[in-house]
Amino acid sequence: MRMERTGGAFTARLSPSTDYYTRSAYHVEIENPAPAKQWLVLEFADRGYGLITLSPGLPQTKQWGVARVNSGKVRRAVFAYDGAPPGKIRIEGLDWLRAIHLVDTQPPVDEAPLVNPALQFAVPSERVSSVSGDATAPDRVRDALAGIRNEAPLIRALGFNAVETYVRWGYVERRRGVYDWSFYDAILEEIAKHGLQWFPMLLAGSGYALPAWLHDSKDNFGFKCLEHGVVHDTQSIFQPFQTEYASRFISEFGKHYGNRKSLLGIRLGPSGDYGEAQYPARGPGYGFRRGHTHIGYWAGDGLARAAFRQAMKKEYSGDIGQLNAAWDSHHASFEEVTTFLPETALTPRQRIDFANWYMGAMSVWCERWANWARAALPHTQIHQSSGGWGPVPIGTDYSYQARSMARIHGGIRLTNESDDFPDNFTITRMASSAARFYGAALGYEPGGFGSKRGVMARLFNAVTTGAVHLFYYLGNLTANDQAIDAWLKYGNLLDVRAKPVIDVAAFYSDTALKLDDELVRYRWASTFFTVARAMREQVDFDYASERMIMDGALARYKVLLFLWGSVTEKPVLERIDQWVRAGGTLVFAPRPRGNPITVEGDTSISTRWLTGDTAKGRVVVFHGDLIPSRFYAEFVRDLLLKTPGLDSRTLAALRMEKPETVYWSVLENGKLALLNFNSHPAQVRLATGKMLTIPPYEPLVE
Repeated sequence: MRMERTGGAFTARLSPSTDYYTRSAYHVEIENPAPAKQWLVLEFADRGYGLITLSPGLPQTKQWGVARVNSGKVRRAVFAYDGAPPGKIRIEGLDWLRAIHLVDTQPPVDEAPLVNPALQFAVPSERVSSVSGDATAPDRVRDALAGIRNEAPLIRALGFNAVETYVRWGYVERRRGVYDWSFYDAILEEIAKHGLQWFPMLLAGSGYALPAWLHDSKDNFGFKCLEHGVVHDTQSIFQPFQTEYASRFISEFGKHYGNRKSLLGIRLGPSGDYGEAQYPARGPGYGFRRGHTHIGYWAGDGLARAAFRQAMKKEYSGDIGQLNAAWDSHHASFEEVTTFLPETALTPRQRIDFANWYMGAMSVWCERWANWARAALPHTQIHQSSGGWGPVPIGTDYSYQARSMARIHGGIRLTNESDDFPDNFTITRMASSAARFYGAALGYEPGGFGSKRGVMARLFNAVTTGAVHLFYYLGNLTANDQAIDAWLKYGNLLDVRAKPVIDVAAFYSDTALKLDDELVRYRWASTFFTVARAMREQVDFDYASERMIMDGALARYKVLLFLWGSVTEKPVLERIDQWVRAGGTLVFAPRPRGNPITVEGDTSISTRWLTGDTAKGRVVVFHGDLIPSRFYAEFVRDLLLKTPGLDSRTLAALRMEKPETVYWSVLENGKLALLNFNSHPAQVRLATGKMLTIPPYEPLVE
């Protein structure tokens, strides 16, 4: 900290922290604080942007003027204490402090002014932030309005055009059949007053969104886990009544808000812990209480078992003998068929049948939500909440969701990004590949914590996939000392976003991940993601799922890589063979999981490839182990440089000299986007010989 003279007075200038995980702060000690009600007043020069916070904290209704919006004025932030303030207070998010006062009469309140946004955007995009606009009960609307009042001026000043709040079913249908939107009317009025639009999430099935009358009734039918037989508050998608109340809730929302200009779009919350298009994982229950929840299989109730039984009866045309042959079982009739833990399956086909049904049931449920929403809101942007990272227990089929949302001219918002770019890439690329292939809009959301490095990594991810929607939790920007400046420096890159030029795809073996948890179930130990992270250091690439391949996606690519998982369905392998014979290049490694094979063990196609029977294409075998992965990644890079037909821009990018932690993407608009995901500046020599220097954890677009 240093003292500066500003506006004729001395001001304490707090230097920002250079560490991504700590913040600079003022430490205030109050000797013998009086027990009566008092107000803490911080007088400050409103320079730069941020959110003033105290620790210990106070409710939003006890704070005023805490947003710094670079107005250039001398302003005051006021904090009210009902009793004696704490003896020690930590103040963060305040760079120019002029004076501190502790008074026993309520001072005038200075609300943060509305200023022109620091960033202006030429290309339309959905730049959405969280805001403290929720409340723990529908009769506490004052809490929500205070949060918006305190934070919206900063959100607007940083160039965001919308904020998100949850619209909980239990807050509007407090009496069965009677809808009262007054809570959200007040929310929307406060948002619009600050020059912002609303991008709410409609939440009905999650436990903490339930109205009391449903929770206390016979219609309360939560998911039951197969592992322990315990029920979670999130409502089972196999309960018919969910269709009635969810469709009505969406319809009523559309009637009330569908024509509001202040509604930028909506996000769907069909299931999951926080409205994701998935099964429960680790989230809260009714009233945010703790309950039995985990990543597992939520199909232990009678309705789920009946749904599975009917699905298998249809799958095997009512012939129990066919099912027994495929499962190596001895059921006398379909009445004996029931749900089971996949690892107990006796044959690969039995396990795949369960996984297909389990993921398919969630996909169909989410598609129904999308159709209800489009009927209720024919002209509104609609995003599905696609969470998780792909394991079967979570139940998210990204390809199916992208295709179904494209059909209603909607999009998907990935809710799973982290503070790490390689991780972001590996867990979001399936969805972004499918969205671009099927024509769905694309959006991103972090899974929680974010520092400057995560803010920049997520911006780079959006810019290089042509995403229309980018969401930040406000704390991603305000809870560290570097992120806001980085956002202001680079946020306008959203205007040059474009779809990437991609010549290479990695085979996303849906069948293998349904058969073997090692592929993606354990995120940081995932074998597929491990190889993908190493490969991303060398080249930008897509994932091609089995559904995408069957729908013709391979025509978009010159090279297909097997990263991990060699088992697939026969029609998929036949389609890959057709692509190879038409001129495609396929690369795989037999170690350690063998050559490409069908579920039933047919190796005839890969055997033909190994004898050179590839017609116009070629099959290249890497004979080393896939892990450690850098050897395979370097092998593929060298191979790509010699592969005819690759886009010249891709070849130029492959020839650049760079550290491994500099990632690149060639965009369809002719730009080259780079990200230095490292704590040191990076030197890059382009194929033209031009030298570039990229600061730590920052992007560059040429």
